[in-house]
Amino acid sequence: SGKTTLLNLIGGIDQPTAGSVFVAGQDTSKLGDSELSRFRAQRLGFVFQNFNLIPVLSAAENIEYPLRLNKVPAPEARARALAMLASMGLSEEAHQRPAELSGGQCQRVAVGRALVTRPDLVIADEPTANLDSATGAKIIELMREMRDRLGTTFLISTHDPQVAALAERMLMMRDGLLCDA
Repeated sequence: SGKTTLLNLIGGIDQPTAGSVFVAGQDTSKLGDSELSRFRAQRLGFVFQNFNLIPVLSAAENIEYPLRLNKVPAPEARARALAMLASMGLSEEAHQRPAELSGGQCQRVAVGRALVTRPDLVIADEPTANLDSATGAKIIELMREMRDRLGTTFLISTHDPQVAALAERMLMMRDGLLCDA
């Protein structure tokens, strides 16, 4: 239907061949590469179904990484990463690498990484696809808690009716067109 393409357009990963894409009041289709990179780093967070964690970095370092890209001083970045890990229930796993974590733990690290910069929008593409249903439900509940606490909007693409049922607003894509559910 084009769900991932739509998320890539909203996230500035892909550029439209026609028209404009507005995110947080900004026409991202008019931004140059460096402006778009800065916009993504400062205003957006991403959660992917395959986690996309950096394997050689610890859980804390993976969460800290976007802060360092945004030139947050190292002591502040580390403190914010550790606080985010604590809010995710992962303080004990701070020094473990992704290969040492369960799928649910990896996805919580990915959610923490997406939220640590305090973005306006988190784009989540099938965030529960590689998890069992109980762990997937915990991840969605965690996203809701973080949304309530931080005021971040989550845009979630899913095939899972249980995940979709938890949404405040649901849209469907049919044949590449967005429509009300």
